[in-house]
Amino acid sequence: MILAALLAAVALAGAGGVDQSAFRFARPLEASNGPVTFEPDARMYGHARAGFPDLRIVDAAGNQVPWRSAPMPAAVASQPVAVFARGRRDGTVTVVLDRGAVHPVIDRVELEIPDRTFVGRVVVSGSTSGAEGTYARLSTTQVYAVHGAVDARSTTAVFPATDYRYLLVRATGVSAITGARVAREPSQTPLLPVASTSTRNERGQTTVVRLDLAFPKVPVDAVRIESTTPSYVRAVRIDGSNDGSSFVVLAQGRVARFSGVALPRIALDGQHRYLRVTIENGDDTPLEGLRVVAEARARPLLLSAGYSPPYRLLYGATNVPAPSYDFEQLPAAATGVEHAAVGTLGAEEANETYEAPADTRTFLERNDWVLQALLVTAALVAATAGLLALRRRTS
Repeated sequence: MILAALLAAVALAGAGGVDQSAFRFARPLEASNGPVTFEPDARMYGHARAGFPDLRIVDAAGNQVPWRSAPMPAAVASQPVAVFARGRRDGTVTVVLDRGAVHPVIDRVELEIPDRTFVGRVVVSGSTSGAEGTYARLSTTQVYAVHGAVDARSTTAVFPATDYRYLLVRATGVSAITGARVAREPSQTPLLPVASTSTRNERGQTTVVRLDLAFPKVPVDAVRIESTTPSYVRAVRIDGSNDGSSFVVLAQGRVARFSGVALPRIALDGQHRYLRVTIENGDDTPLEGLRVVAEARARPLLLSAGYSPPYRLLYGATNVPAPSYDFEQLPAAATGVEHAAVGTLGAEEANETYEAPADTRTFLERNDWVLQALLVTAALVAATAGLLALRRRTS
């Protein structure tokens, strides 16, 4: 007991006022100097409170490090760009876009395609000078417009954020590109797979796939459903649960594949360990080569500059309030997020100085069975008294 008290005292004194004994879990974060970002993993989501109000970070010198959710870079509203050098050869439409002397960072181009129905691909390359041979390939994106049980149109090509002035666009499967607009929408970041295990069951006319993300409260933004079946349109319902027994409906929609078009995603907003994906097959056979994957956008946290790595993360406390830092109130441009280094999250470990908080509940709150027993006893006494009174009246 004395040793534990000494360890707790040392932890409190060496962590800039952070009582490390209040936190069940700890892990290192390796990083360079300056502002740092890192991505919480499923284990951290599962063991910390939702939103991380119980997260504290200390640096190598024991100072508490302010942190916040990494702010999004500045968005660029959709704006038209000049289209020139139009051409068409061997079924490929080519245009060059000139963004002008002022060309902020963008991550997408919205193409004006006159066709009502089409399926094609767009390759986007960028150049600083616009000279032939100076273009660097940025991305390849499928574009389409389809009608039927599923109506969908997509003419936006997305690529890594860039400030190239000139964009070379090559498109197949379309008759022309008559105009274009560029924009930056940092909130629409790429979706990444979330690690999970899955089981599949056929139940009547439905296929049910259950995903286990290993820890509760793991955020998921979409479920991707892919199949080798050549052509299909299937209704889908997705339910979520953190205990594996009580499920709530998260999303409903359709997935489809036909004529070179793939619409595999169902968007949702979930923070659950278990996802139950129900695919309605009707009178068709179940989908072949079925693959169901949970996906999520990055949700990095940002540490303030001015502290010494390596860092130590502490979380898993039930009785600490959320931190309050000036750093959280700064505008995005003042946080250094655009130039932040990416930290490496180490393995989670049990905090050896952790002490469970004292139980402040009353005796009856801690032993509710006693109260239940007293209520049952009182009910039996009342029933017995009533029965005796009835007998006296009838005798």
